[in-house]
Amino acid sequence: MYDMCPRCRIQAPHRDGREHCPRCGGNLVVVESAQAAARVPRVSQPVPAHITQRSGGLQGSEPFRQPTPRPIAPSRPAQAPRMYRSRNVRWVARRPPESFPARRPQAYRGPRLIPRYTYLPRWGLRDEPIDENRIDAPVTHAADALRTALLACAGTLAASALMHLFRYILLVINRSTPLPAWLIVVSSALVILAGVLALITVLGTVVVSVRWLAAVRERAYRRRGNRDPRPRWQIIVLAGIPVVNVVGSPLLLHEAANAAAADWRERGVDGVTRAALDRLWIAWALVNALAIWAAITWAVSVSSGSIQTGADALALITISAAVSAVFALWASRHLPEVLSSDSEPTVTKRWVAVA
Repeated sequence: MYDMCPRCRIQAPHRDGREHCPRCGGNLVVVESAQAAARVPRVSQPVPAHITQRSGGLQGSEPFRQPTPRPIAPSRPAQAPRMYRSRNVRWVARRPPESFPARRPQAYRGPRLIPRYTYLPRWGLRDEPIDENRIDAPVTHAADALRTALLACAGTLAASALMHLFRYILLVINRSTPLPAWLIVVSSALVILAGVLALITVLGTVVVSVRWLAAVRERAYRRRGNRDPRPRWQIIVLAGIPVVNVVGSPLLLHEAANAAAADWRERGVDGVTRAALDRLWIAWALVNALAIWAAITWAVSVSSGSIQTGADALALITISAAVSAVFALWASRHLPEVLSSDSEPTVTKRWVAVA
């Protein structure tokens, strides 16, 4: 007798107490021989009536009883097929071959090129000689522009002084003799035109002088291997704003002179004299004081409406314009030469090393 599983078709000699298939867990059927086992249909096929279960064997008088199916776990659907289970089999999930990424081409592993240079490599900073002409070029251009601006300013200020003097003479004549209207209109137009031209040239001269001061200071500090400690905006404020530049411009020049003097002392030459700078500062302060006095007098005459105060203001404006013209002419000859390369003192002593 044999125990046979109608589901997976395995069979083994009969043993009491074995009721379930060790492979799929289904109910076993007892058959008489291997030929009878071959006639046993699968569970899914209709069972003939002459096949019996267990002790009945394959007797035609007893009907075949359908094996009772194993209860299905509630978490799995009732119609789902049972997975094959065995402790000796391990399921492994693998990707299909067509889903694998293409292999990257291997890098070139041949002989590598030796690094070479088309020029001689230079590591570090380039030690170039200092070109004195390149350092002095900005100062030279700025000095030429300053000289031209001062001459133009002197010319317009002189013209303005003459026009104001002509106007003052007409006022003196008008005290005793009436003047024609056209002459008064012409004199007023000439005074306004000369004043506007003088104002434009003065502003232009201030701008040029600021550029010249910045160039002079940069050269003086660069020769010592330093940079100008003052930023550009401080130079513009100290030398470009009226009234402030009365003190600011001489201060900037003295700082540049100190830097240049230190440079000359390091090279063994005499220090530069500051007499020229002192004279320039005194003259510059007097010119500005006279201009401020004339401006205040003119403002008082306009607010008061006094004829005598207006005449005094006109006289002060004439004197201020004339003095400013003389100062501009004098400064055009001396100011650009301050701290220039030509003003450096010559060496008075030269030491020679004797072996």
